Amino acid sequence: MNQKSLPTSDPILCGARHALFWMVAANSIGLLLSLLLLAPKFGLIFGELTYGRWLPLHLNWQLYGWTALPLVAWLFFLLKESTRSLARASSLGIWAWSTCLLLGGYFWLSGHTSGKIFLDWTGTMRVLFPTAILSLWVILALAWWKDEKRSLIAIPGLLVLLAVPFALYFAADPAIYPAVDQSTGGPTGASLLNSTLSVVFLLLLVPRALRHPPKSPALDRKLRAFFILNFILGIYAETLPSSHHHPGQIACLGTLLIWPILLPLYYSRQRWTNPHPRWQRALLVWFGILVLNGFTSFLPGILDRIKFTDALVAHSHLAMAGFTTSFLIFILQQILPPDRAKIFDHTPSFISWHLATAGYLTLMLASGILESFPNSPLNLHYLLYGLRSLCGLTLTLVSIHWWRDLNS
Repeated sequence: MNQKSLPTSDPILCGARHALFWMVAANSIGLLLSLLLLAPKFGLIFGELTYGRWLPLHLNWQLYGWTALPLVAWLFFLLKESTRSLARASSLGIWAWSTCLLLGGYFWLSGHTSGKIFLDWTGTMRVLFPTAILSLWVILALAWWKDEKRSLIAIPGLLVLLAVPFALYFAADPAIYPAVDQSTGGPTGASLLNSTLSVVFLLLLVPRALRHPPKSPALDRKLRAFFILNFILGIYAETLPSSHHHPGQIACLGTLLIWPILLPLYYSRQRWTNPHPRWQRALLVWFGILVLNGFTSFLPGILDRIKFTDALVAHSHLAMAGFTTSFLIFILQQILPPDRAKIFDHTPSFISWHLATAGYLTLMLASGILESFPNSPLNLHYLLYGLRSLCGLTLTLVSIHWWRDLNS
């Protein structure tokens, strides 16, 4: 990060710059990982820094860097005093967050990890990173308190955010694990349903959080009622047997299939101040594909063949490179100044990102299907992995382009 990224009077821009920096860093590590899988002997030049040492950097920098920091910037946008009287403290909080990610990378490369995917915080870092999150929460709480028009609606949100650093600390305990489908070792249908409903809740929240009045309040009320019913069904699903062969688990998960229809209708009925239709369409398309892929992958006969194959890699990148990235860029375009937001509308970069993402997903899905059959041609796997690296290179170059433009 260059000198222009030092704490400034605009913590939203600071958060966006740091987020894109971690996107570049995580994508670069991902490209390295793809090359290590393609040519394992290449890893000899790194000595003890094996694939397993690099992997936590790619995963955690994507989640806690690229994914989390735009949401932090969004919170700054919503709590205006964090960008006014508390602007410098907010920017320093972003720098403390990034410093923890940098130190975390050193720890993970050194082999210090809890062994839990996305929860690799251990030792000193298990305390330091939640402390950095807690310090940002204090800034947000002060911003709410200092606002003359502070809304009581923000109190539940602040209370939920207060639980995050403590939940992260306890979840990183290697002795604590969530419920799993004992027949597959993967998540249950109920956990998939509830995690996806949290995403649906976020998508429903966006227009209201940005204070855009709806064109159809009646539709808003109906969608909220349906979401509450779906949420209650998710609680009920937790009481069912965890097997993906259980009809109740399949039926409950299947209720998600209505949301790729309802959400585009909901978004089309909003009065967007900054519509940015291409990224709005992208996030809704990727969300629909994500839900459909998650449901079909859970079905008996399919999950049994593709579990723990590259098909799972395809699904995770569909979630991150497809839906999550589109959603975060759409949010950044809502909260950044117009001259900054327009960098994401660069047509070649937009097309390159989505084509490379689609190519990556197709290649990994094909590889996963091949893995499910015995004696599949090894040379074909190498071809798929080689093409996958080219897609990864494209994603890395596009992210560098965005980060460079935001800092120019």
